[in-house]
Amino acid sequence: MGTFLQQELGVAMSGVKWDIGNYKLWQSTEPDIILFTAKQPQLAKGQNGRYQMAVSQFRQQEDDTYKITGGSAVFTITSALQHDAQGFEALKEQWRAEMAGIGPRPPSNPRFIPLNTQKGTAQVLINPMSGTPDQAHNDVNIGTPGGTNSFLVELTSLGAQEWTQGIREQTAVPAGVKMMYEYLRLLPTVGAEVKVHAERMWTHFSASLGTSGGFLFGSSAQIDAAWEQMKREGDIEVRFIGTGLAPELEEIRQELVNTFIDQVQQRVFDALFAPAPEVDDANSGGGGGGLFGGTKFAAKFKRVEEIIDIEQTVSFEGWTWLQASMDADMTTLFSELDETYVTEVNTEMSFPATVVVDADPQLETTAISWTASEGKSPETPVFASDGGVARYTVTSAHPNDVEINWRAQVNFAPSSWPVVETQGTATVGNGGNQVVIKPASWIGRHMIYLFVRDEAGNVVFDPTSPLLANSRLVANVSYEGAHLARPITESAQISPFEPLEFSYPLSPEGAAGTAKFSAFGAIGGRMVRATEQEINFNEEGVFIVASPTSIQLVSQDAVFPESDKFLSDLRRHGARPRVQDHASGRASESSPRPSYAEGSSSGNAKGEGRIEGVVIAVEYTPSGPALLIDTGHGHERVPLRSRDLADTFDDTRKRVIVDLDRQNYADRIRVQL
Repeated sequence: MGTFLQQELGVAMSGVKWDIGNYKLWQSTEPDIILFTAKQPQLAKGQNGRYQMAVSQFRQQEDDTYKITGGSAVFTITSALQHDAQGFEALKEQWRAEMAGIGPRPPSNPRFIPLNTQKGTAQVLINPMSGTPDQAHNDVNIGTPGGTNSFLVELTSLGAQEWTQGIREQTAVPAGVKMMYEYLRLLPTVGAEVKVHAERMWTHFSASLGTSGGFLFGSSAQIDAAWEQMKREGDIEVRFIGTGLAPELEEIRQELVNTFIDQVQQRVFDALFAPAPEVDDANSGGGGGGLFGGTKFAAKFKRVEEIIDIEQTVSFEGWTWLQASMDADMTTLFSELDETYVTEVNTEMSFPATVVVDADPQLETTAISWTASEGKSPETPVFASDGGVARYTVTSAHPNDVEINWRAQVNFAPSSWPVVETQGTATVGNGGNQVVIKPASWIGRHMIYLFVRDEAGNVVFDPTSPLLANSRLVANVSYEGAHLARPITESAQISPFEPLEFSYPLSPEGAAGTAKFSAFGAIGGRMVRATEQEINFNEEGVFIVASPTSIQLVSQDAVFPESDKFLSDLRRHGARPRVQDHASGRASESSPRPSYAEGSSSGNAKGEGRIEGVVIAVEYTPSGPALLIDTGHGHERVPLRSRDLADTFDDTRKRVIVDLDRQNYADRIRVQL
């Protein structure tokens, strides 16, 4: 029977990690458990052992010959590790051999468990002359650890030839995939100011990257290598602030320095570089692809004067989600494919139709009834928990008029969850031949964290302390809604070193439900209890803060003294770093401004109006992007001049103050942290 409340392991405070083969290994908060992730995304495999990939090349008959008019590609990538038992045992032996060389003696038989990740996103990077990724699939949430994401790419005639030739003849395919994700790590209460000098950054990138069209250019591996060299040579300044590090944590100082520097790199990368898979000439540096090369990127600057100093303040409190990324070029992803993955389609007669079901750990089966108004017999595919792709060929003299009807029954693993039914009807001309089902969109998820404080109010992280040794706490959760026959409830023991994930089924019609949590148990040998408290749907994490005298539940609706800065920071920032940016006075008008907590667009500097509120949605329209802001008195639509600026607001609700220019576009946006 499935469960909707489970313990999660994160990376230990020391942050120790190893790179072995195509794996990243991390030390968990449990000494005998090693967490692992892949270095690069891979093509996912179906239950039949074949890769989930199909390329169609469209041909149109002209006189006595056929002309290639375009094509399409459907493929699924995964961040999971697809290995055989023998290969994984070899990985363990490699790890033991490396540990034996550096000491201390490693555990004799450690367990290897996938690293807990969230908010994974993936996007296809491709030259517009070769094709265009479908926006409904591109740069979207791929969900949970080892999650999958399926892409549809519309290929031009050039792109269809490049992709089919690349698969059949194992030649280069000028495109790539980039994935971003967050991982859970335990960190002490500490902050630092990080500064990257523009001149030093230019010196390192100029020496490590090639040039193309006057721009610096290279693979992600080359960029990472230049950044690592800056770290080693001390060209990135890190100054701890506040109370600094406790004496017992001094031994992990360098690991924390590297963590601060890596987080700054993740947050400013898009401000400095843009994907450029189409750029490749004699001056580009070469050798950027391959197993560890990844996708290629071009700098957004040509001269050192166009770069600014990067200054950011970052701080942590206990459990936090840190950012990481991986990428791969299509040449590497397609290296094991053969011509059986390519289909020649006469566009006057036939076209492909696909059904895509994304994976989710809570998913058990998805049963689909699929019919076309003509040209194909009905199909009833059934997908397991890992989802997949079903591909059909439909024949018609008028393809755009063919109507596709489908109905799906989604069954989740927990027995108390209802079966979700959904359906749709559309013509091929309106995209009906591409059916995408994302079960994760019907699941609510929250992380529950525990902090234990002593009677003086200090957070205790030492597992050997008498206070933690004599503490046992149980978390209770519940969820009820009109779509459920009865509320679902569950309890589990929670530890400061193992947060819980609370998940539950949402109403497919969008009806509101109510989620609650509470806690009780013994802290330092004394019984304490907290009454139930609601969890708002948009809260990523909630917190249990326990002491020998009381339990405080921290969520958006929590009531507690504002003088308690620790509780206030938890509610305001959650399990995320608090980031402040400091703009350098050296920035020019054309310089990229790496801004995480504050951004600005290119409108008139003289503000003509101001709007304050919470960003509840981002619109992408042919006329340009816009923010939809809830002011408390209604909704305001604010157009933006920069799509890059819109992307920074696309995944979370943020309270903002927007200054408008004379055309009522956003001129300056300030995020209230």
